[in-house]
Amino acid sequence: MRVPVMAFQARRILVASLMFVVIAAAACASVYSFASPAQASDYPRRIAVAPFTSYAKEDISATVAVLPRLVSSRLMALAGADVSLLKASGKPAADAAKDAKYPLLLEGTVAKLGKGYSIDVIVTDLAAGKNAGAFFAAAATEDDIIAQIGVLSGEIAEKIFGVQGAVRAASPVPVAAASQPGVHVAPGAPGVVVTAPPTAAPATAAQPQPQATTPAAPLAFMTTGAPLSDGWIPASIKRISMSDRIADELNGVVTINVDPEGNAIVAAFGKTVIYFYTIKGEEILPYTRIRRQLGNHILSVDAFDIDGDGEKEILVTNKLDESIQSLIYKKKDDYYEEIAERIRYYFAVLPDWKGKPTLVGQYQGVGSPFKGKIVTLKWDGKQLVPGEELPHNTNISPLADGAAIGLSSGKFGEEWRLIHIDKEFHIKVLEADGKAMYKSRNKHGARLDFFEWGPYVTADGGRKKYSLRMPARLAPGSGDTPFILTTELKKGVLDLITGVFESTRLVLFQWDVGEFVEKTGTQGTSQFISGADFISGPEFRKGDRIVATVIEQQGVLLRDQISRVLLYLVE
Repeated sequence: MRVPVMAFQARRILVASLMFVVIAAAACASVYSFASPAQASDYPRRIAVAPFTSYAKEDISATVAVLPRLVSSRLMALAGADVSLLKASGKPAADAAKDAKYPLLLEGTVAKLGKGYSIDVIVTDLAAGKNAGAFFAAAATEDDIIAQIGVLSGEIAEKIFGVQGAVRAASPVPVAAASQPGVHVAPGAPGVVVTAPPTAAPATAAQPQPQATTPAAPLAFMTTGAPLSDGWIPASIKRISMSDRIADELNGVVTINVDPEGNAIVAAFGKTVIYFYTIKGEEILPYTRIRRQLGNHILSVDAFDIDGDGEKEILVTNKLDESIQSLIYKKKDDYYEEIAERIRYYFAVLPDWKGKPTLVGQYQGVGSPFKGKIVTLKWDGKQLVPGEELPHNTNISPLADGAAIGLSSGKFGEEWRLIHIDKEFHIKVLEADGKAMYKSRNKHGARLDFFEWGPYVTADGGRKKYSLRMPARLAPGSGDTPFILTTELKKGVLDLITGVFESTRLVLFQWDVGEFVEKTGTQGTSQFISGADFISGPEFRKGDRIVATVIEQQGVLLRDQISRVLLYLVE
């Protein structure tokens, strides 16, 4: 007989309450699972996921609303499951799942217990009318709810579908501190909250780590169109999907990794939060988050493989109080762990510099946030070490007001040159001495974000403001006549720092005889497109995608802010 979610919730209430006493003292979360006597192999890998229900008094609807998508993406990745997301309607979830021909139904609730949360999930075998499995997790904070869903999904994949190697709860392994002044390795340092599940328990000789025995998820997206190197010229950029609303002002997005099937992980960021999404075909699925405490200001987020293991790390240029305190995160299992912090460099990734991607930075100044020349940065296993200096003069325009802000690069004929978005939002291609050999007429790469630095100036009514800009994105496989992706701004009558503008759009340019020529673009929108990046393999091809962030509504309060992640198709 099918057991209602509420009945299961009532049975677990006493155990869950006791668990949260431990959580409050230890600041950790534990996961428990219960499997029915039925064998996992009896169940087909087809499951419908119903909207989760919140029984918390406070409003956590935004978090609860994304949980079905998180469970869905993880079951697809872990078990290759065919998952259907049921919409909220008057019809019972069991009837909706049966109508859709799905034999299993997953239902979940989130309840507030003391200072923490209880996440309860049951899976029902609809054909037999009985429970297939019941699962429970405890989360210490609202942010931790999303993290624990990753652990629950591993348990569900193991108990229901027989996938071995589920994510287990364990304490993170400490990382040794760095010795270089200003570059400290300190995971879990004060001022940061990482939304992530605990790491998997290490394998031992007596108990080796089990491996997944099921095939990978089916191919979600793979392009076979002509690449740029074959002479293909992009002719259109069409929006194909968008994420749910995000209660934040997103200031940019970067593609982290793209697998051979075209599935991608991207990171969009606001002032204090980085939102990770998985891109599968046209789907934009929430993955995890990194939240920093108030007082931090994320200036930019980049992705770069610093240690050569094939997986890109997350490089965050962060301002805290009156100093640049940048950070590095590395993927560990199903989350990102901080491996270095308090780095005094403003980061930038040059996509093509002397034939390869290169990480560079500019050091923090005193009276100015920037000091000295642009230098290459390399990871020696424990810290970032500065290397050669680039020849460009950072004491003259346009690099004098932040050389690393809005910085990119590309090969132009036989020369590699820097591409820079200046403080007036013009694209400039630079000579080796730092002077501009090309300047765009229109404004590009603008963001509705800035930071202040230096002494208070009475005449100005504040400290000096430094605008932040989106770097031009270089299309993979562009060759000697690079294609770049950027945003175009039609500015309003007031200064952009006030947030007033006419319209924005995405534009694809190609370098042609000493200038960038537009090849295609989107229609202008009254909403603010704040960032964009390519989702592509080694060569950008017809049918590849572009991910972008858009601010639909600005606001001083969190509840007034609305942004989305958008997905575009290029043909």
